[in-house]
Amino acid sequence: MMYVVRLLGGCLLCLGLLPLAVAGPVLLDDASQFALHSQHTGQTYRIYLSVPVVPPPAGGYPVLYALDGDYNFAQFHRDNPREAGVFERLRQHGPAVPQPGVVVGIGYGRPFAQTLDLRAQDYTPPVTCQPCDKLSPHHGGADAFARFINEELKPEIARRLPVNPVRQSLFGHSYGGLFALYQLLRQPAAFQHYFAISPSLWFGERVLLSAPLPAMPAGEPRLVALWVGQSEQPATYAITADRTRQQRLQQNRMVDNAAAMMARLYGQPGVVTDYRVIADHDHGQMHGFAIDRVLDIAFSPVWQAGR
Repeated sequence: MMYVVRLLGGCLLCLGLLPLAVAGPVLLDDASQFALHSQHTGQTYRIYLSVPVVPPPAGGYPVLYALDGDYNFAQFHRDNPREAGVFERLRQHGPAVPQPGVVVGIGYGRPFAQTLDLRAQDYTPPVTCQPCDKLSPHHGGADAFARFINEELKPEIARRLPVNPVRQSLFGHSYGGLFALYQLLRQPAAFQHYFAISPSLWFGERVLLSAPLPAMPAGEPRLVALWVGQSEQPATYAITADRTRQQRLQQNRMVDNAAAMMARLYGQPGVVTDYRVIADHDHGQMHGFAIDRVLDIAFSPVWQAGR
């Protein structure tokens, strides 16, 4: 089944390009999707796959599991090299050519704007605050969601594709970044790369900033990429009509929290850290910034080449 993105025919009509009657789905070449029900969460997820059309490297395809797949899979699929000709062009521009890899987008099969409660439930750790977020009353399902990924989704991907079990990455932004760090702290052996982009570390009275650090598994160290936008916590605040947003930026302390988490992780045995504060990027812009760069690291032929 092809991954489908629907265009609003009305927008094309207003441009005078197409009549509304011929508007239809837009297909992403070489992408597919399937539904997978979880016994652990009780939720049925929409799983999106971006698979190369070239053979896997020795050991199998590296895999990037991307949260919020309903929103970001199209960009990941576009940026993911999949054809022999693409890899050949990349080789002409330098030696740092990524391996062919698989992107697994984890979504809910509905518009992203309708997924807030689902994301809040799945991506946040159990805490005692009530409510934890004014935008959603749901929270605390991260342990069940982690079991879905590790015990149900991963085996299904391995059944369908030749994947490398020791080249696995997890990507999350915002609430998803919070989940990526929670997974690192709870089950560091689950992935080899953790991409926590603009993580919502303010959640639950900053509970993850005081969570115990686990012993890392033996072997290659875990890469923890923690990237945040400088504009997510500006040094000064303009007087604007959007006072609520200004107050939220002050309260969430995104940069301070990211720095505090990185200070805890830096120098820990078995951890390689990649901490970036990106100038002139706000919370929403960090999402696209990261996708443009994450694949090069996750699918690098040399584990530490992307640092």
